[in-house]
Amino acid sequence: MITFYGQPKFAAETLDKAPVGYELLIRQHVAGQWLLPEDFTKLPPAEFEDHLRDALSAIPDSAVQISFNLERMHFVDPAFFNAIIKVQATTAVTLTVELTERHDPAIDNTAIVTAAKRYYDAGIAVCIDDVGSGNNLPGLVEALTPYVTTYKFGLQNLRTFNSATDLKDRFDFWAERALHNHKYFDIAGIESLTDIEQLVSAHPSHLVQGFYLGEPVPLSTTPF
Repeated sequence: MITFYGQPKFAAETLDKAPVGYELLIRQHVAGQWLLPEDFTKLPPAEFEDHLRDALSAIPDSAVQISFNLERMHFVDPAFFNAIIKVQATTAVTLTVELTERHDPAIDNTAIVTAAKRYYDAGIAVCIDDVGSGNNLPGLVEALTPYVTTYKFGLQNLRTFNSATDLKDRFDFWAERALHNHKYFDIAGIESLTDIEQLVSAHPSHLVQGFYLGEPVPLSTTPF
């Protein structure tokens, strides 16, 4: 069994207000627990569409945006594109596709850029998730930039591999690239008040999320 958990997103300028959005995170029921799936590519498009509709019915009225991750094979798949188009046509909530950083040797960057343009032409927002890590490196990010709305920096992906100085240098680089390219700059992985004081406050940012602000919760059983 698969479901979506939702992690709240807050406007960086009004962290004391209600969440303005949620990131949908896939969880699979295994041995009595909801866990990260071993393989994120197994979700078929029709089931994805059903879960997306269910999530929309569960989020509170304060939410004006929800985002969800697509692996590269799903991002380039017309069936997923069509499912998202159908759901977006039924709601005023902005759906945002987050292109994950995970590499897929079967899909080249040209196919990814072509898919991003397809979403852009259809009016669907695309966010480059975890810029600067995995496969979402500067060359691909620059190629995608004309067709995306947002760069998202994941503190959690780099925190254990870099010194505090190196992490801040990377953070500053991507914040400045977002500003230069007129893109939103979202921040994930906020784990402390220090993160807010030293990072969120350092650059203009759009939406922020992390365990310090709100943990993912199951949409089907837990009220927001």
